[in-house]
Amino acid sequence: MLPLTFALFVIVTGALISLRLSWSRISTRGHRILIGCACAALCIYGFSFVTGWSTISNHLNAALYWFAIAGCEFFLLLFTLLRPRWLTTIIAIILMVPILSASPFLPLTELFNPAPHTIVSIGTNLVSDRAPWSEGSSASSGFDLTIYSYPSWTHLLRHRRQASHYFNRQCNAAQATAALQPDQKHVLMSCPAAPGQPPGSARNLVVKLY
Repeated sequence: MLPLTFALFVIVTGALISLRLSWSRISTRGHRILIGCACAALCIYGFSFVTGWSTISNHLNAALYWFAIAGCEFFLLLFTLLRPRWLTTIIAIILMVPILSASPFLPLTELFNPAPHTIVSIGTNLVSDRAPWSEGSSASSGFDLTIYSYPSWTHLLRHRRQASHYFNRQCNAAQATAALQPDQKHVLMSCPAAPGQPPGSARNLVVKLY
């Protein structure tokens, strides 16, 4: 997934650079449309990130994140139109480099992730979602266990209520589960010990739903 994600990232960045180089030849209306689209992408993703709401489609959520990253690059490239351009260009490059770090870049791979999510109902309009977050050795791979709730009026949207991040080296992350507690306000997040590990390696934690 990483090579394909990086290839698409290079293509998108190249297209945005071409757009920046031809910016002076684009009409004022075109400027407004492009800036409006970039703002909308950032606002939609920002709302989703802050509130915890998202769609039930992981690939659609990943696509929205791609648009947000493209929006960031777009505004950084527009920043290079300011003078002195040699300085604004250096600043824009410095600000773009962190996008390639793990935290911002790895979520982009979800667009090409073929691995199915394991979704289990743990209560009324409440589910656990277990999904692999990387490939490779146990030191660099694992599973995310996320708790979502659905509004009563639609199952097309979901609200993130809690989450745990497990490494395969820590426990048997592929078997991580969640159980709603009797008070309906807490969940038990469990990751059993991996084969060959002592029973004490299991990770069990009761956490409050947001």
